[in-house]
Amino acid sequence: MAYELQDFVGDLRAALSQPAPEAARLEAGAAALGRLLANPDALAPYQQALAQGRGPWLLYQDPDHGFIVTLLRKQRANTTPVHHHGEAWTLYGIFDGQEVVHRYDRHDAGTAPGRADVRLTVDHVRGPGEVEIEPAFAIHNETTGPERDTIAIAVRGRDLSTIEQHWFDLDQGTVRVGRGSTAAPVPAGPTA
Repeated sequence: MAYELQDFVGDLRAALSQPAPEAARLEAGAAALGRLLANPDALAPYQQALAQGRGPWLLYQDPDHGFIVTLLRKQRANTTPVHHHGEAWTLYGIFDGQEVVHRYDRHDAGTAPGRADVRLTVDHVRGPGEVEIEPAFAIHNETTGPERDTIAIAVRGRDLSTIEQHWFDLDQGTVRVGRGSTAAPVPAGPTA
């Protein structure tokens, strides 16, 4: 039987319930997300959502652990702003397409309001079936590949609309703070 969204949710809930360090729980969650990404039909029920827009589309919200599972399509040859998701960790899995996940370190104390010294540390190239683990407060951005849009599943430790995130302008050395975006419910499919 194919590994489906509900299988992933069950495995992630089990991983997050373990009395292990967070890094180990996230590694187990990333392995489970990899199993979901390996199912070529895993996103078939959600194709109507991707046809209607980029998302993020809410696939699941956990009532106990607070994590959310979202689906998104990112336009090819595009780069997101440099940011972090506050206290929310992320498991970011590529279903189709390719991205470079750029990781950064902050080199100032964060004491000057609106100012930040953030520098590129490493790039991770991610393709279909691969998962990037982003711990809480990990500064990053993504650049999609030039050939086609990227379809991804982003699992967040919290609903981003409920927490403060930071967006960094590296050229200006500035940072702004605000709430993240809200994931929309998956639109209803066509009626028969």
